[in-house]
Amino acid sequence: MSNNIDFIKKFFDEAIENKRFAQSTLDMYSRDLNEFKVFLEERKIADILEINNDIILKYIEKLKTQYSDRSIYRKISSLKTFYKYLLQNRIIEFLPIQNIELPKLQKFVPKTLELYELNMILEKCGESYEGIRDSLIIKLLYETGLQINDILNLNRDILRRYEFKKIVVTRGKNIFSENISQELGESLKEFLSVIEEVFPEEERVFPDLSRQSFRARFISYGKKAGIKYEVSPNLIKKINPEVKERNEDKEELFGKIREAYFKIGIGDD
Repeated sequence: MSNNIDFIKKFFDEAIENKRFAQSTLDMYSRDLNEFKVFLEERKIADILEINNDIILKYIEKLKTQYSDRSIYRKISSLKTFYKYLLQNRIIEFLPIQNIELPKLQKFVPKTLELYELNMILEKCGESYEGIRDSLIIKLLYETGLQINDILNLNRDILRRYEFKKIVVTRGKNIFSENISQELGESLKEFLSVIEEVFPEEERVFPDLSRQSFRARFISYGKKAGIKYEVSPNLIKKINPEVKERNEDKEELFGKIREAYFKIGIGDD
């Protein structure tokens, strides 16, 4: 796909020279265009100039399995910017995306997954290696409130250094430190003992999973759980400390009740 690389490189070279976009915008275009290139390569489409509406529609269908509507809008917007550049420079004769209309975006309403919904999703993770891995990531997101990239790049030595009691991540110049429950810490310790045998050279706790793959798996769990709207990892918010304390108090109370019942023979099968 040398032609693709040449035209995309030319697009970025001219954008940088003319200072048309901020660096953050260029980074976004780079990610989006490279993802589109991979899509074309998978379908053995050798020339990025030979694109029609059908190809774009198939690409949108694939994006729907991995991204939210807003992310899809942004990615298609990146493609439009690139193809408009080609059109303006008479490299192509028509804009291949101009006749494609995406449905209007709904007004964004902030939402958080309810605890019972999260538990329904966790139940669908199952007991396979992938399911256990995914459930640990979900619990880390829930207990720490960190971003998915923070969790996926979590370093093994950090867990050991803090004895599996807290998560410490660096994001730019900022350092975030969040405590985790003893139960989650023990589960991570057990998981790490297994993963180190499979990926001994890796430094990350979750080396075999990308952000996009996890998001697609999370959406799938939500559908299996029967949740009526499309879920995504960003709907997992850190548990309110007061709620967490009440839940722990309830578990402790229930444990004492069960213990008392067993002593007098109630509930002992």
